Amino acid sequence: MIPLTSKEYLNVHELASLFGLNVQTLHYYDKVGVFKPSDRDPGNRYRKYRFDQIYELASIRYMRKLGYSVGAVREFQDTREPDVSLKRLKERSAAIRAQWEELMRIDQAIMRKVQFIEECRDEIEKDVDLNGFKIVEFPKRRYIPIGTENEIFTGESFYFYPTIVFYGKDTKQFGALLTDDQVEDTTGAATSTIPAGEYLVGYHRGPYEQIQESFDRIRSYGSQYKLDDTMLAVNIIDQFVEKKNANYMTRIEIRIL
Repeated sequence: MIPLTSKEYLNVHELASLFGLNVQTLHYYDKVGVFKPSDRDPGNRYRKYRFDQIYELASIRYMRKLGYSVGAVREFQDTREPDVSLKRLKERSAAIRAQWEELMRIDQAIMRKVQFIEECRDEIEKDVDLNGFKIVEFPKRRYIPIGTENEIFTGESFYFYPTIVFYGKDTKQFGALLTDDQVEDTTGAATSTIPAGEYLVGYHRGPYEQIQESFDRIRSYGSQYKLDDTMLAVNIIDQFVEKKNANYMTRIEIRIL
């Protein structure tokens, strides 16, 4: 067998094999004018590539691996010369670094949310009677206000941080709970404070639409205390990790005044 690198012409299958590409990719490059064969048969079916075209394809593969679109590759081919190429590579490097930093920030938020859920699940498992209540001393906690139910779905905080909900008599406001090490890493978002102090704590298992029953149950347990009018619901097992809403788990906190 003649080595591919010693042949004057390569067919589309040989060239695709040399670069580890699908034949369809070369067909597409031909169609959009990014990389055309040097010759083809009269029936326009069989493509032939000169061997020296591998350097052009290597350049295209290089740009694609750097994340450039096919359209950007075409533009790059038309303006390729050292100064322009170096400028473009520097710009691409800066863009990749910015993407990497953003992905790392999101990854850290996800892992903190995972840690929060795991710690809360461990806490729930220790509380055998989920229909009961307990009094917990909480430190001051920070959160990002994210608005009403009509506003929460457009921003990223709802998705990457544990969700909390403040239930008033006629209001419901959402927030994103922060851990201590997240307070300084909120990309400029304004934060608010959940007061420190003693809280009457219980749990709600099931859909959020039925949470009022748990509010009433927990308030009845704490009837001997002076309680805040606002109730705080902390989502632990929610729609992001559980398919069935009957298995949702929410921690309910009511501050003792």
